[in-house]
Amino acid sequence: MPDFTHPPSWAAAFEWGGFRLLDIEELNTPLASADTSELAEAERKQVGYWRPGTVGELMFNWWD
Repeated sequence: MPDFTHPPSWAAAFEWGGFRLLDIEELNTPLASADTSELAEAERKQVGYWRPGTVGELMFNWWD
């Protein structure tokens, strides 16, 4: 399981570009609790094969 940390203070600069870094709680959300309906069919197949447990594991392809 990945060991995520809180975003650094300079991460606020990403907001100027319309981005937001996810916090630890969001990354550690169980994938079963997340809305994955927007994933493409190929992505859903990968999820079914690799079975990531959290949103962070899915987002960062922890199995690679």
